[in-house]
Amino acid sequence: MYFMLNKMLTIAVLMLLFVAACNKPEQTTPTQDYKPTPYNLQVPNGFPLYIKNPDNPLTEEGVALGKRLYNEPMLSSNGRSCASCHIKEKSFSLPIHVGANGYRISVPPHINLAFKRHFNWTGSEKILDTLCMADFGPEFFNTDSAELYRNLSNNAYYRDAFYKAFLMDNIYNYRFVDLQRKIAHAISQYMRTIISSNAKYDKVMKGEETFTAQEQEGYNIFFSEVGDCFHCHQPPLFSDTEFHNNGLNSTFSGFDYGRFLVNNNVNDIGKFATPTLRNSSLTAPYMHDGRFATLEEVVEFYNSGVQASATIDPIINKKAPTYKLNLTTQQKQALVAFLKTLTDNSITY
Repeated sequence: MYFMLNKMLTIAVLMLLFVAACNKPEQTTPTQDYKPTPYNLQVPNGFPLYIKNPDNPLTEEGVALGKRLYNEPMLSSNGRSCASCHIKEKSFSLPIHVGANGYRISVPPHINLAFKRHFNWTGSEKILDTLCMADFGPEFFNTDSAELYRNLSNNAYYRDAFYKAFLMDNIYNYRFVDLQRKIAHAISQYMRTIISSNAKYDKVMKGEETFTAQEQEGYNIFFSEVGDCFHCHQPPLFSDTEFHNNGLNSTFSGFDYGRFLVNNNVNDIGKFATPTLRNSSLTAPYMHDGRFATLEEVVEFYNSGVQASATIDPIINKKAPTYKLNLTTQQKQALVAFLKTLTDNSITY
């Protein structure tokens, strides 16, 4: 009887060891000569040089991992991913997000970020590579660290991909903040590759297509003092990547304070980052709080709805005291028609 019990106990122990071995995450064996493959980012002619981070160089493996992670609900404990708030069909944007502080925010599109020097409406983040670090917090992903370690370590693709991108031979060897940073680095590599430069406007500029008469009229309005749009929305990005008070409010509260919320500089009250107009037909509603539902409403605002304040931009202030463009109905329609030529469907499917 004793022999049988001892034999059965030995078998049970061996089975437990076997199961534990099967469940243990595989580790990639490092090789001394392995290096990730540099990624050659194709910058369109006429675009500025993209902003590089020597601590996070673009690689084929990093971009591929970042694309997968951008769409990965495994990063959260609530089923969300980056793509939940940056919808591809909407030029990687979201109509409205209501923050934990109650602010109503129109989510900017994730296009041409490789050429930007600051991020978010108020420029609250200066480095693309750490832009999504805050997403792990309660407001967005509410990430459970133990669950994230377990999910990534038990996934054969991610074990292999993290090694190939960052030479991470074992995810458990990294502190949670360092794991988050590597995830953010991969995602930012992918975001740098989302470049919009194939709209009708671009094809016209290259002589491949021509504007309609209405679009041409809108082009002329946009790039002249008649519409006065081009000062802040400069091609090729259709943004000067600066901050402006464009006359949305005469008094301020909450998120309307804009960049002042970041730097406490009273000269920056009401100033927001100039949004790109590329793919603007896909990113309604408009302005930082989504107060305008259509491009027609945006044009009418600049035509007749600007409000004066102490920090209003000098470009807008040129139209004082009325702040009106006095565009005709035909001119307003033409301007909207031109804005729609900035739509690049090649990045939305």
